[in-house]
Amino acid sequence: MMQQRGESVRSAMRLANANAMLWAMGNGLVSTTLVIYLAQHLGARGIEVSLILAAPRFVGLLRLASPAFIRNGRARKAVCLGGYLSSGVVLLMLPALAVPDSPLYTSAGMTMLVTCWCVYHLLEYMATIALWSWLGDWMPPPLRGRLIGWRERYLVIGRIVGIGASVALNRAWLTYAPDVERWAPLALSAVLGSLMLLLAVAPLCWLPAIEPAHPRRSVSSWRQLATALVDPAYRRLLMYSCWLAFANGVTGAANYLYGARVLGIEYNQMVGLRSMMYAGQTALAPAAGRWIDHHGTRWLLTGAQLVVATGPLFYLLASPAQPWWVAGAFVVWMAYAGVNVSLDTLKLKLSPTRTTGPPLAVYHALSDLVSGATLVAAGTFYDTLSSVDSSALWLFSSLFVAGWCLRSLAAALAWRIPESE
Repeated sequence: MMQQRGESVRSAMRLANANAMLWAMGNGLVSTTLVIYLAQHLGARGIEVSLILAAPRFVGLLRLASPAFIRNGRARKAVCLGGYLSSGVVLLMLPALAVPDSPLYTSAGMTMLVTCWCVYHLLEYMATIALWSWLGDWMPPPLRGRLIGWRERYLVIGRIVGIGASVALNRAWLTYAPDVERWAPLALSAVLGSLMLLLAVAPLCWLPAIEPAHPRRSVSSWRQLATALVDPAYRRLLMYSCWLAFANGVTGAANYLYGARVLGIEYNQMVGLRSMMYAGQTALAPAAGRWIDHHGTRWLLTGAQLVVATGPLFYLLASPAQPWWVAGAFVVWMAYAGVNVSLDTLKLKLSPTRTTGPPLAVYHALSDLVSGATLVAAGTFYDTLSSVDSSALWLFSSLFVAGWCLRSLAAALAWRIPESE
């Protein structure tokens, strides 16, 4: 019986990892960076770039409703498959509705692009919650960390392959057809990525539904949600996460606008820098976890926060004559590995309720709301002031200095987070 159960788990994980690889390849082909560059080639303003960045944050608030759709083990599979299929179809419609040469294009093309991006993320978030609830029951607790680690490895490999394919497609198109519109290879990459995301659903179709060993409540009580807001230790964690979301939101759109419009950094170069950053974070994350096991989170989180805070300063040093300074930002942002591992640990360690779901929901809902609102406000601020000064170089400088100061101040909040309940 144990051997049969072990083989079932191994078979389930092979299907789950095949899904991870295919999904990550699609995610690499149609990344946020690609959508922003596509939008800018189609004439997006600062507010529209901000909305593309803010969309996942705003729709993330609706994740609180997903447990209501997951009534039992079989419902999880239906929600997961339906959500991923629907999100892939919506994303497939994005270039068709936003590209001027498309028969579906209207004067509201940019609005449709942002709308598709919002709906895609909402459906994907709902599906992902169902997926992890489903996979969690397939993973034996003693092996759960190891199995998640292997899945993360497949995700990283798939994302790198997808990014590489997108870069190769863009470079080949511009080499052999240099006279076409610059958005054309980006739109094609988005289409191919959407198809890959749809293909990623196939392995999950073969993964059996499984009834949870311990039935879950369909929704969290208000008392459990409120506990996360009044607990002193968890409230300090929430203060840090919201301040960091605000600080990152101030320069979120400016990073993309300055890199593409002022420094002239092409899409291939930008995703290359991001791939370097992700590879560095992947290499540093295990060491960060070992440090936390031996020394706790306070020193690591505070130190890593001070390092990543310097990122905007490299944008400040960069100029059209010396754009290579931007690479320094992506090097220091590798330290986000320490921030992310510390936060993942603290979110579980400081949970004031027996189940971690309600506190996690509050954590992500609040930080997503702050991040989304800041991104939209910063984009509006940029559009308003740049209408007076079209170059707006002084505006970028002000935002980058503000970003450094605000992120550095987050280190003080990080230091005040307790190590345990």
